Amino acid sequence: MITQAEYGDLPEILELQYLAYQSEAALFGTQDIPPLKQTLEELRAEYERGLILKLTDKNGRIIGSVRAEEKEGTVHIGKLMVHPDHRHKGCGTMLLREIESRFPGRWYELFTSTKSVDNIRLYRSLGYSKFRRKLINSDLEFVYMQKSIPGGAFGEDGVKFRCGCCGSEADMSTALPEGMAGWAYSCERMEWLGSGETPPPLDEFHFERLTKTPRRHRKYLLRVCMGFRQKLGSEFYMEYLSPELYMSGNSSDEIYRSCAIVKCRLDSVVTATEYEAWVVVSVLDVIGYADLHRRFPPAETDQTLEGWCGYPSKNCDNYLQYDDEGWKEFIWSAQGDVGTSGIVRTDGEGRRHLIIMSFSSFHDDITYFGNIVSRQED
Repeated sequence: MITQAEYGDLPEILELQYLAYQSEAALFGTQDIPPLKQTLEELRAEYERGLILKLTDKNGRIIGSVRAEEKEGTVHIGKLMVHPDHRHKGCGTMLLREIESRFPGRWYELFTSTKSVDNIRLYRSLGYSKFRRKLINSDLEFVYMQKSIPGGAFGEDGVKFRCGCCGSEADMSTALPEGMAGWAYSCERMEWLGSGETPPPLDEFHFERLTKTPRRHRKYLLRVCMGFRQKLGSEFYMEYLSPELYMSGNSSDEIYRSCAIVKCRLDSVVTATEYEAWVVVSVLDVIGYADLHRRFPPAETDQTLEGWCGYPSKNCDNYLQYDDEGWKEFIWSAQGDVGTSGIVRTDGEGRRHLIIMSFSSFHDDITYFGNIVSRQED
């Protein structure tokens, strides 16, 4: 019988843990592994934070256990254990399925040692797939495995979204223009929220954007509403725009300085449909617009910076968004279906640098970043 563990069960569960993990200790030839070092006080703290299940035999003795804690839409499963006398009888499978049933429709994540072949085989049989490894030391390496949300758009090969207007698979063309240093997902269809906030349902279309520039080593929620091909654990660049710039069109030195190119890692998925998703990312690096020309070596062109972006363009709407205080932003668009914008930063010595070029069309909203300078201006 599988039931929720009670507070008084914790000493027995810890005793089972010390016994069950002897096989893991044997793989490494040492008793110095975390499950064998956990104290009763630490287990009680886990009990307060999450859920612990117990499997009992007909005599009421605890012969198996598993625990889980939900963080930002991801259920972290750990300490799946079975008494050595009851292994290979399906107990581990029952415990894992039961803990999933207590958190329906979530994203599940767990980890084990790369040497724990039986554990990996069990998790694979229940639909878990590897998405990253973590080297602890020369003898210990963890493999992290995840299980996708039922009916979601996330799998081992990344994400496939369908276009909301035509139903076709929405994918982005990410060919890098010569001279640019990299590309980032645009803020046009991506919504930043703080990690402590509760994301609104995906069928509620409203944007409450993060009002401060993301910070390194913090987690954030992203609403993905476009072609987005990333695997769990992969790294990518994401644009952050001040909501004041995006929502109202206001521009100033202060506003541009709050904008940034943000390096992210995809950590987990809160929920997903065929068309969009809420995901959790860790911020690895933040490059402010004012620092882009310092981070990348200059790429020279014989054209003007505006000409390099195709501005102004015949048969298109062209206008200056802003031109003051060392910043210039110009935009051209073709009947609103296709558009390009560029941002030029003038440094303290008066030299101009094209640092941002954004491109948008039906399925593409992409921001290129770098440091392009014109020989004409030398």
